[in-house]
Formats: sequence, C-alpha cells, structure tokens
Amino acid sequence: MTAVETTAIADFFDEDLAPLVRRMADRPRAEGGGEDSREIRAMVWEGLVGLGALRASDTVRLAELLGSVLYQGPLLDTLTARELLPDHDLGQAPVALAVAAEPWSGQDGVISARRAFVGFAAEVDHFVVGGVDDGAGMRLALVGADHPSITMRRYEETSRGEAYEVEFAGTPVTAWAGSSAEWEAALANARVRQAAYLVGLAQAALDHAVDHAKTRRQFGQPIGKFQGLAFRLSELSMHIDATRLLVHDRDAAAHAAANLAAASDLARTVTTRTMQVHGAAGMRSDNDAQLYYRRAAAESVRLGTPSRLRRESWGT
Repeated sequence: MTAVETTAIADFFDEDLAPLVRRMADRPRAEGGGEDSREIRAMVWEGLVGLGALRASDTVRLAELLGSVLYQGPLLDTLTARELLPDHDLGQAPVALAVAAEPWSGQDGVISARRAFVGFAAEVDHFVVGGVDDGAGMRLALVGADHPSITMRRYEETSRGEAYEVEFAGTPVTAWAGSSAEWEAALANARVRQAAYLVGLAQAALDHAVDHAKTRRQFGQPIGKFQGLAFRLSELSMHIDATRLLVHDRDAAAHAAANLAAASDLARTVTTRTMQVHGAAGMRSDNDAQLYYRRAAAESVRLGTPSRLRRESWGT
C-alpha cells in the first residue's frame, strides 16, 4: 500500500484503539460471552474496509502494520480469497479460509469436509473450502457461511482466540475458486503476508520489552543500562530488521516458505525474550508480554510449522 494508505491506517490504530485491538480476540477459556470483543472487531473491520484495506496495493506492508497491533480478524484470509476469486464479487464481505491438503467430498455441486483451526468462522460471510481430490490435486470452493449444513465448535486453546473446527455436510458450492496452481500462488502470497504480520508482532513485542527496560529499576538504575540486557535487545532488533528485509523483498513470494519459517522462529524468540525481560510480571493477564507470547505461538504455525516450511523450501 502507498505511504498515504499506511499512514491513514496507522493513524486509525491510535493510542486509544490499539490497546483494544490487541485484546479484541482474547477470550478466556470457557467464556461464553465475547459480544463486546465481537463489536470491536466489527468496528475495526468497517474502519479498515473504509480506509481501503481490501484495495491495498502493498498488502505486505499492511500485514506488518496489522501484526504490530496484534490485529485478530479475517482480513488476511479475505485478501487471499479475493486473489483466488478475482471474477467473483465478494463486495466487502469477510471470508475465512478452510483449506487443508486432505481428502474431501466435492460432488454434484455440494461439498463435505471437516476443517480444523478456521479463524473467526462465526463472523464471516463466506468460506473458501479446499481439499484434495484423487488425481485432481487441490480444489477450492466458495460457500456461504449461513447455510444450515455448516456446524462449528470453538477451540479452547493456548492463544485464547477465535479458532474453530468447522464441518461442512453437503454444503452447496457458490463458486469454484481457482486451480491447484492458482492456490499455490495465492498460498505463497498469503505466507509472505503472514511473515510480515509476524515481523510486526515481533517488533511490537520488542518495543514492549524496551519500554519495560527503560522504566524497571534495579541497583539504582534502569535495567536497560546493564550491558547484558542491552546487547540482547540490540541483537533482537538486528534480527527483526534482517527478517523484514527478506519479507519485503520483491521476490519474497518465490521463497515464501523459507521466509515464513524465519519469521515464525523470530516471533517465538522475541516474544520469549520479552517474557524473560518482564519476569513474573509478564505472566499477568494485564501485561501485554504474555499476550504477544500466546499470539506468536498460534500465528507462527498458521500456514505451516517452521519444520514443514523448511522441508518445502528444501524440496523434500
């Protein structure tokens, strides 16, 4: 996206909204409510759409900005869906990806499949569902999210976010979405955006650690004055800058798996060090250190684990 678009969205995530965005998908285990968070997510969606996020020319820069505020919502999935369905008018509707390299049933204009860890399934208008047909490779279908054949269950998992198991039992297909080759191209772009998101998350976590190091005092001075900690934080900053260069390279999609693996490792490392800098205080629910750590755990495996991504990049 252009500098003007980036500035507009960065201004949208001001000091009042950004703390709400960081926690708008942070729902504790077994909590049945979440209406306030859902309203915030709807408001953020409308704001981003109004600022042109769905038409962004540089979606990688947009993704890094979203990561810096721990945005949780269907925007990145929707961008991928729009790449897969360029001739289908999705309007401003949110879309969730429910794609896995697993067998499914896709006959007579209906599909049947069960997909795990689908983000924000309860809040989207459409799903892009994908599966492997014998001899035909990956196939993808667009389906309406409001059909009664679709059932879902929210996970109670570490990240405490909005991830669901979704079952499609004879769900009618609205449109078929692209070929196997088109999916591979869209997946590469999605992985680059996810890598950028993780870079933004890592930078925000490091900034949080640095702020704490400036204010937490021991032996009469801020702990950031101690060389051991200062060198460690500087090293993390260097790794973030290096990974950012990889992600924003114009040929990043050609090395998407390797770039996402690097960004995933980076996010887990930086958020772990952020927790260590904060000590026991970082584990408190009102401290964002534990929030960065938990979100990195979930986001770093969203489009493939680092080990799987490396095997792909090595061609094994």
